Amino acid sequence: MQKKNIIKKFPIKIKSNGEWLYQNSLIKKQVLIKLFASVLIADGKGNFYLETPAEKGKIEVEDAPFVATDFNIKGLDKNQEIIFKTNIGEEIILSKKNPLFYKKFKKSFIPYINIRKNINAKILRSVYYQLINKLVDKNSRNTLKVKSKGYEFILK
Repeated sequence: MQKKNIIKKFPIKIKSNGEWLYQNSLIKKQVLIKLFASVLIADGKGNFYLETPAEKGKIEVEDAPFVATDFNIKGLDKNQEIIFKTNIGEEIILSKKNPLFYKKFKKSFIPYINIRKNINAKILRSVYYQLINKLVDKNSRNTLKVKSKGYEFILK
């Protein structure tokens, strides 16, 4: 007789602003959020789970599980790296492996950066505008672009 994998539903929700809730109460301890984030996986169909060797439970995520709250720039020209920092302190270098992409919402585009397989961080609007102001090639007439890790990314 084959044993079925039963996936529980955990009472955890990640709001679109990056706040984590347990039974609709805000989780305030950053160390606990980081622990949960370290076992967060996604299946590519929009489902998110917390998975440990002992159990796996589905959680609710309103948008992206993380929010890019800041960025830093290291190097110049070909060696330039744009490093985004998430609401849990994780740093992600904008690159071919961790690209910038957009989701259309109503009539505008919302920017995201891929963190790892099927897991993204929404880039705060204020952070995105700071990036544009700091890095956009002013000579470019039509297309706004930034470079990081040798790759160009188009800004919308």
